[in-house]
Amino acid sequence: MSITQDRKVRQKLERENLILENAARLLARDGFQNLNLDELASSVEYSKGTLYLHFKTKEDLVLSVATLSLKHRADLLERAVSFSDSTRERARAMGFACCEFAVTHREFFAVTLMLQEISFWDRVSKDRQDQHLLVTQRTYDVVQRLVLDAKKCGDLPGKVSARDVTLSLMAITMGSHCIVTQPQLQTLYDIREPMPMLLMHQDRMMDGWGWKPISNGNRHVGLDRRIRRELFPNATWLKT
Repeated sequence: MSITQDRKVRQKLERENLILENAARLLARDGFQNLNLDELASSVEYSKGTLYLHFKTKEDLVLSVATLSLKHRADLLERAVSFSDSTRERARAMGFACCEFAVTHREFFAVTLMLQEISFWDRVSKDRQDQHLLVTQRTYDVVQRLVLDAKKCGDLPGKVSARDVTLSLMAITMGSHCIVTQPQLQTLYDIREPMPMLLMHQDRMMDGWGWKPISNGNRHVGLDRRIRRELFPNATWLKT
């Protein structure tokens, strides 16, 4: 690739990331149905036609926003999974990563709900679907790697299925993510500290699988302070 071609590729990628970042902001504010492409084009100072040079449909654009968010989520999880030699401490750090993601990517869950609709996928190009599934697999693999480490060192019972534990962690996190990003549900369920609630449910689920050391509902004040200090020093969602 020539220097000129390389520069054009970089410029295209930078332009696409700019479009996606602004689309995420508008999605968080307005939702999918009210996402205005004219306003998006104006916010990035490009024509509406330029948007369609990058994304064939509005659905392509929205799925790409979700894919970019998933990349950030995988980055956070990978940062957390290298935190400690203890698998349970690393799992706690991954819980922090999930909370940080819920705060910084509030648009993600709303977009994820749309991904469940067959009609949405029918309007998404194959290459955008493949990109999204590839990043989804990366997220799953990070969690599964930690679970396999826990089994290998004896922190998880040998009879436990690594796949089942991985899916449990992901399912309970996504369900909690739904609640912590929707103030109406927090009011309905009288949840006053949504992020600690997410961490607590992850702990209880891991206790249920016999993941050592068992927390028994204990608080992790010292550990949480260390995770925040070493991994997420700018986090404002949890007082420790």
